[in-house]
Amino acid sequence: MKKQSMWLRIIVLMLSLCMLVSVFAACATEDDDTDGAASGEGSEIGGTEGGDLGAETDAEGFIIDDLGNDLNFDRTIRILGEQKYQSQFYIAEEVEGEPIKNIIYARNETVQDRLGVEFSWNFVNGDWGSRTEFQKEVETACTTDPYDLMACYNLVPYMLAANGFTANLYDEDNYLDLTAPWWPQSLLSEILVNDTLYAVTESNDLGLLKNMMAMFFNNDLLETRGIESPYDLVEKNEWTIDKLAELIKDTYEDKNADGGVDKEDVFGFVNATAAKRDAWFFALGYKYAEVSNGEITSLIGDPKMQDYVDKMVNFYSTNDTLINDPSQHKIFVDERAYFYSAGILMTSALKDAESTMHYGVVPLPKLTADQPRYYTHLSNTYDTWCASFNASDLDVASAVLECMASESYRQVGPVYFDTYVKLRYATDEKLSPMYDLVRDSVTFDLIYLYSCAYSTNPKDSLKSCITKPEQNSWSSVYATNKDSWDSSFAKIVETYAKTN
Repeated sequence: MKKQSMWLRIIVLMLSLCMLVSVFAACATEDDDTDGAASGEGSEIGGTEGGDLGAETDAEGFIIDDLGNDLNFDRTIRILGEQKYQSQFYIAEEVEGEPIKNIIYARNETVQDRLGVEFSWNFVNGDWGSRTEFQKEVETACTTDPYDLMACYNLVPYMLAANGFTANLYDEDNYLDLTAPWWPQSLLSEILVNDTLYAVTESNDLGLLKNMMAMFFNNDLLETRGIESPYDLVEKNEWTIDKLAELIKDTYEDKNADGGVDKEDVFGFVNATAAKRDAWFFALGYKYAEVSNGEITSLIGDPKMQDYVDKMVNFYSTNDTLINDPSQHKIFVDERAYFYSAGILMTSALKDAESTMHYGVVPLPKLTADQPRYYTHLSNTYDTWCASFNASDLDVASAVLECMASESYRQVGPVYFDTYVKLRYATDEKLSPMYDLVRDSVTFDLIYLYSCAYSTNPKDSLKSCITKPEQNSWSSVYATNKDSWDSSFAKIVETYAKTN
């Protein structure tokens, strides 16, 4: 096994120290930006991260995990990975001039060193379009030589779980400390049901941090038109979807003067691609499922689903908004959109494009000011870990997962989110607390996560009601699919009723 190079260890330490200094400075100068309505009354600080704040910490202020320094499993860990997004969790070697990639490499080397293991990776296609092929690879391996762990496109593990291919990772006596800050509590509250946990995502997974959905805005365009700052609206608890519709009213311009609405024009709001539009459902306070005391309730048949459809159809009803155009990214980069809902990775995209735009970022708006907090969701390109149902040693697998998550917490998160997103990519001093607010607003939903286990995907059916307003009756869609959806839901419920 290659040892982690000394210069990488130095980089991790220096960036962590820089991050801590910046946080202390922000606390001293930006109190007014982080209290009151800005944090969302009733919100749980650390919505995506738990942990005992009184726990023992290291010299850099990070909570120390319980793995100790004397584990040596002396074995190879076979990992099946998803090919398209592998750089979010695997880098083969150090890459000159690529700090983010190098920190992924350093994290993996640290884990192998600490546990006395060697990672053996096999990558196959397994994104949205290849999810069934990924399952076939898992099925084949389970009958011959099962993988110890699988690093998957985020919806795939739950499809695998519904079909009986994944192990229950929950065991009070294994190495996972699910109360630690490196595990998202808002995720665990949805998927840890009846002491059963089929998959898990790290709080500091690079894919998760990149794909938190937020609202970007062009500060210069807003100031030119005299539009109120979204920062101020968040502070006053007036940042709602109706307020956004009011701000963008009559902003559309036929830029190329061709008499038609097209990608060359100016828009008040451009929408992200299909998967990223899912975040609006959660931002406005809606859910597909409710999980409480081990009971799972489907909300798909709730009449309020139609309220969401009507709200979004109305929002998209004018030329001020653009939906379903693949050019939305370029439109915003070219400064022809006032607002753009996108993942946090947009910050690095603007940097790579050498954009001079003075942009701002706030959470996606609430439905009404009475909504107790902001919510957001993740676009479907983050990573989730699971294990084969017949993996050889789940105890060792749990140690690897705990160590990976712990090291991501002290290496990946501080470098990517705290140092780059909040500091190096920032265009003004108000961005840092807004990014924290976005991170605190991340939510998950059990039925959404299991949506690939449905023969007709309910979340996609919902989007079709919005993009095809002539067919926007959710009650009709629900009636058509009810029997199939009820059957799929019953199968999901049963996966958590089995004795593991």
